[in-house]
Amino acid sequence: MTAEFQAAHASGENWAAVASELADQLQKQPLSERALAFLYVTESLAGDLGSILTFLRSRLSLEHWVGTVGIGVCGSGRAYFGVPAASVMIAPIDPDDFHIFEPLKTDADLDNPQLQAAIDRLQPIFGLVHGDPGAPESLATLSELARLGSTYLVGGIASGERGAPQIADKVVKGGLSGVLFAGKTAVQVGISQACTPIGPVHRVTEGREGIISTIDDQPALDIFRAELDSDGSEHSLASGRYHVALMVPGSDTGDFVVRNLMGVDPHNNLIAMSNDVQVGDTIRFVRRDGLAAEQDLRRMLADVQNRLPGKPRGALYCSCVARGPHLFGTESREMMIIREEIGDLPLTGFYGSGEVCNDRFYGYTGVLTLFV
Repeated sequence: MTAEFQAAHASGENWAAVASELADQLQKQPLSERALAFLYVTESLAGDLGSILTFLRSRLSLEHWVGTVGIGVCGSGRAYFGVPAASVMIAPIDPDDFHIFEPLKTDADLDNPQLQAAIDRLQPIFGLVHGDPGAPESLATLSELARLGSTYLVGGIASGERGAPQIADKVVKGGLSGVLFAGKTAVQVGISQACTPIGPVHRVTEGREGIISTIDDQPALDIFRAELDSDGSEHSLASGRYHVALMVPGSDTGDFVVRNLMGVDPHNNLIAMSNDVQVGDTIRFVRRDGLAAEQDLRRMLADVQNRLPGKPRGALYCSCVARGPHLFGTESREMMIIREEIGDLPLTGFYGSGEVCNDRFYGYTGVLTLFV
């Protein structure tokens, strides 16, 4: 009989209360000792991550752990923000079928003999990563890591104001850490963008270093104003609801990466965005709001279920700090929608400063991974 995934989430006055409640929940049923544990804690527990890890490892007799810190954490149908809280999932995956790696800080770290040997042994096609927002230069290793063995990566960047520790069998800092799974590990992944396009795809015809001068050979701000008017929205250009989306080259699904609209220059008809832009890049303007977020989340959940060969065993969800109550109205609404659509599965996850799907970083997205 196949061992079951198990999950627990809890809040409390301090780290000890939270960790004790998690252990009590998880020990209600027998746990597989040959397993991988995922642990996410809210930012108020960032400084206690080592203590929580030591306590849970001892109580549950589980050796292998990965995880990080988020402004929020989540479980099935529930999310926690602004309180000491944590979420855990135990996946009965044999240690021979995964490899946990410590932070990659430069491309040279990809040549680590242990990492290379694990890739040769596992032939991974899927991996989970966690990153440090305070070390942006090290995050450049993401695309190179994905190329090793053509590995599809999911995950997110830690968030919070009390540091960004990660777990890679121990508490680590900086860079990009995570776990690679053997090729036989079966998953389905879905991504929800939370943004609605308000116009067609355009081509940047003049622009550099985040400044867009012309789009389709017309003044960039004129194009944006026209689409803002056609959107029929009462929200102003400065409302914060409108963003620039960079189209993903080669995508057959119209995939895009959302970046913030940083400002406009009415005198010169310029637009500034939080990402480098080059002549020839394709972009479109998008609107972010609660209705668009819920519609796209339900669309994603329906799509991923259509691809499932059977009932999923467990789930990971990495969402953006700008989602949660900011988009869905209440702190648990996003997670309740997921439970409504896919059922009450063992689930863990966190709200980070950026999300990972395949070989790139996203913003404002929710990335769901189902183990099947």
